[in-house]
Formats: sequence, structure tokens, C-alpha cells
Amino acid sequence: MSTVQELFAQGSHAFADEDYEEALNFYTKAIEINATHIEIFLKRSATYQKLGKDKEAYEDALKALALIKEKPSVDKTVEAKAQLRKGVAAFHLQDYQTAKVALEACHALSPEQRTLASWIRKNEQELAKQPKAPAPTPASVAPVLPVPAPVPAPVTPAIHRVRHEWYQNDSYVTISVFIKSAKKESVDINITEKALSVSVKMPTGSDYSLELDPLSHNIIPSESKFEVLSTKIEIQLKKERLAVKWGALEGDDANAGSMATTSGGTSAYPTSSKKSKNWDALEKEAAKEEEKADGDKALNQLFAQIYKDADDNTKRAMMKSFTESNGTCLSTNWDEVGKGTVETRPPEGMIARKYNS
Repeated sequence: MSTVQELFAQGSHAFADEDYEEALNFYTKAIEINATHIEIFLKRSATYQKLGKDKEAYEDALKALALIKEKPSVDKTVEAKAQLRKGVAAFHLQDYQTAKVALEACHALSPEQRTLASWIRKNEQELAKQPKAPAPTPASVAPVLPVPAPVPAPVTPAIHRVRHEWYQNDSYVTISVFIKSAKKESVDINITEKALSVSVKMPTGSDYSLELDPLSHNIIPSESKFEVLSTKIEIQLKKERLAVKWGALEGDDANAGSMATTSGGTSAYPTSSKKSKNWDALEKEAAKEEEKADGDKALNQLFAQIYKDADDNTKRAMMKSFTESNGTCLSTNWDEVGKGTVETRPPEGMIARKYNS
């Protein structure tokens, strides 16, 4: 039987590999063995958030905070992390007042928490959009108020799973978030040395969030950039240590290595394949195939134009020569073609064979 430590480690590896369902499975098994491990609840809360299960993420953050109260000796940075997890989950549940209290508590405990400033800013923006409460009516006026109609329960927006992929070269890690038709003003991206926060108000009206904290390696925020395209949002993170090959995008990276295995400037894509691929070479081959296809198309268009403008004898010669030679000969000379059957003439080095059905 696996120990709590083994299950926690397996969950962390799965989380780093972005296999969040598997990570959730390991963390849950670890909690079944030991339901007093604060860090496991925090990691499972983060995993629930990745899966879009904000209610469960909020509940795990509350469980972690309850355990912290029972253990006064717990480091304040752990409590700050729990308050941050609570605040983020509350934000996604659109409970912005609760999120505000939790984020402020996190700031009081550990203001240097990564992505905290970004979440405080986002939450303040949402609070600013909320309608302000009317001023209290003086007691002497005592107006008769109509009985308010029952307020329907808020409808939780449908969760839209958004795919993101990443690849790298010597200098940059590039992350592509595949959201179509996103407006630049609805995209909020915050990049720090060790974290990336992406928030998008999607065309459907729902919110998307990608939180990579911590990144597996340091980056240079001032030299990083992003672009909102018609089919995706592309983010380029400048590596602090050039030519280091990231083995993971987030968390601990036990598989970091050297980019020397790829030619200079070649993009390396994370893949489950055991054989590495030279993606730049494949791209060049594809471009050559496209050029070849364009050349064939142009040649066919030329033949079509010749046929269209030709006289009757020329058309007869072209049809007869092409058909009888099985596509290996095309002649416009009827005087020559009309004398007999046009033989098949395969290219040099090739042999013509009859097809036997």
C-alpha cells in the first residue's frame, strides 16, 4: 500500500504534467489515509481549480484553514497560501466580498505571495462593477416599501474547457491558449519572475483563468510578451537561463536539461513520443510540399488555358495523346498524333505496368 508521502509525490508529478484528473485521484487517496495534512488539501484545492470545480476548491481551502487553527505552530506562509486559495476560489464563485477578505488576509500574512497582487487587482475590478447599496432611509420617514419579488438563484455560467499547449526554444517558452475571437481589452495577463496569470472574459460571457504558480523556472518579465490572435492567445516567456530545456511548465522540474539536443533556435515541443522530432524541419518539408502543390496547380492551369484557346485539331491531339499514353504524353500536333496509337512513355528510370483487375 502506498504511503501518504508517495501518493503526494505522485499527485505532484501528475499536476506538473498537467494530468489534473490523475493528480486529483492521488491527492484524494492521500487524504483518505491522512485527513490532517494541510499541504495536501491546498494542492487538491489548486487541482480542483484547474478542473473548473470552484466549489470543491473553496471547500478544500476552508478545510486547510480549519486545520491551521488547530495547529498554531504552522508557518504563516502556509496560512497565507490557504487564504490565497480561498480568495481565488471565492473569486471564481463570484463572491467578490469573501474573496476581498481572504486576499487581504493573505496580504497581511505574506505580501510577497506570487500572483497575489494580480488577484487583488482583478477582484477590485469586479467589485467596482457591482451596484452600490442605496443610502439608508431616515427612521422618521418610514416609507412603505413594496414586497420584493423573489430573486432567482444566480445561474452559474457553463464551464468551457479551454486547451493550452506550450513549446520552447533556447530563449523563450511559448504558451498558446486556444480561445477564438477574444478581445484584447478582455484579456488580463500578469507575468512575474516565477508566475503567470491569465484571465479572459470569453465571447460566451464566461470567465477563463490560467494560473501557473510557480513556474518551473525563472523568467524575465520585462522581455516577455503576449499577442491576442483570432484563434488563440500566444504568450512568450523569456527564459532567465538560456538554453535550459524545461521538463515541466509548472512546479518542480526534475527533468530539466540542456537544449543542446535540438539545433540552435529549433523549437522543442512537449510530447509523449519517445522519439524527438525536429519541428522546424517538418515545417520546412510541409512548406516544400505546399510549393510543389502550387506548382502542379499552376501547370494544370496552363494546360487548361492552352486547351481552351486551341483549335479543334489541337484539342483532339491533346485528348488523344493524353488518353492513349495513360497520362505520360501531351501533344498538340494532330498531324503526328493522328497517324496511330500514342504509346505510353513513363519517365526515365520507371517502367510502365498494366493494371490487372
